[in-house]
Amino acid sequence: MRTSVGKRKGIRANKTRIVLFCVTVLMCVFACVSLFLFIRSFLPVKSFELSGVTQYERSEIIWASGIKEGDKLYSVDLEAAAERLLESCPYLESAVVERKFPSRIVFKVTEKTPHWYIEISGDYYTLDENFVVIEETVNRDKLVNGGVPELILPDLRKVVCGEVPDFGKDEHEVEKAMELVSAVQSTGFKARLTLVDMESRFDVNIVVENRYFVYMGDISNVKEKLKAVEKILATEEFKSYAGAEIDASMPETVSVKPIYSYDQ
Repeated sequence: MRTSVGKRKGIRANKTRIVLFCVTVLMCVFACVSLFLFIRSFLPVKSFELSGVTQYERSEIIWASGIKEGDKLYSVDLEAAAERLLESCPYLESAVVERKFPSRIVFKVTEKTPHWYIEISGDYYTLDENFVVIEETVNRDKLVNGGVPELILPDLRKVVCGEVPDFGKDEHEVEKAMELVSAVQSTGFKARLTLVDMESRFDVNIVVENRYFVYMGDISNVKEKLKAVEKILATEEFKSYAGAEIDASMPETVSVKPIYSYDQ
């Protein structure tokens, strides 16, 4: 009997010690967490980091986010800061704002690439690959120097940032214009384009490197015409020309008229 009573007392004592140990551990954990939360609530933002290639300066990104040095790191609304970035910087495709302990804010951004620019009433607008307007500018020098080709659309009426331009006399004309642009973007000389003029679907013109002038005729057989032009542009003989006129209205019999050559 005494042995059984002793065992029970020992078991109760062990349970008590275990309970006290667990309570002590929990209190320590709670104290540490509370201390960490208390300390971090006073941690100020001291530095910024920019991740991703963008035309915007680091200072522009910081300013647009609305976050300032000295703000409480863990009080910053990261989602709101990312939204402000996208609103203030139209060339940004996406933006993520993160905090890095103990005092750093990290901006991770990706940028839209302007594929075209259009002109209306003296103002210029850049378009992305999906034809959506990125930004308005009154100076096209930066676009030209950056190799962004000009696009002349038929019956261009209205341009709004964030939307596809309002152009074309009817849906058929819009559809054909989009098909032409898509075909041109798939060519090997897309990066060398200076101008695509499709103001009239019966009289389409393309300029390459601002010195090779291509007459496409109407918008029929566009892919065949572009393939023929691409083949000609790649020939060694053609590379000797400083300029040329190419008539690709009949893809089976494309004609080339050199303006002048370096050999002359």
